[in-house]
Amino acid sequence: MAKNYQYGVIKKPRQRGQHWGQAGNQNGFTLIEALIAMTVFSIGILAVITMQTSSVNDNAKARYITEAVNYAGDRMETLLGTDYTTITDTAGTNAGVAGLNDGGINAATTADGSAVSTDGNYNIYWNVADNTPASKSKTIRVIVTNKLLNAPVTITFVRADGM
Repeated sequence: MAKNYQYGVIKKPRQRGQHWGQAGNQNGFTLIEALIAMTVFSIGILAVITMQTSSVNDNAKARYITEAVNYAGDRMETLLGTDYTTITDTAGTNAGVAGLNDGGINAATTADGSAVSTDGNYNIYWNVADNTPASKSKTIRVIVTNKLLNAPVTITFVRADGM
């Protein structure tokens, strides 16, 4: 069998039923295969974008919680650093820890003290319960709320006289 040469490339002879210019072995993708691949790729990219958006939102929420915990810890340290006799139930509710609910709904009326963070985004409330849970002890609860947090951050501490 004679070899056909065209520009230095060996051409295979035509097979029976094959037209001129039609390759014997078709390599490549069909249009449908390409569209299916693009659809699968698009779904994967959308999943990654959704995951990234969720990650950014969760990181922002974690930052707000961390800042609220820091403000609560600072206020608790301030209250623990003051003289035992000056930390009192100034609201006169004598409701103890239940006097300032976790939701912060009645915080303005039942709190023994309140403050606003330096950036103005956080409200800090605290309540003191005298002789709770035992005599010569005080239970101090600090609650920090933020407009962007669903739940407030709460720290409760018991301080004994002479501490």
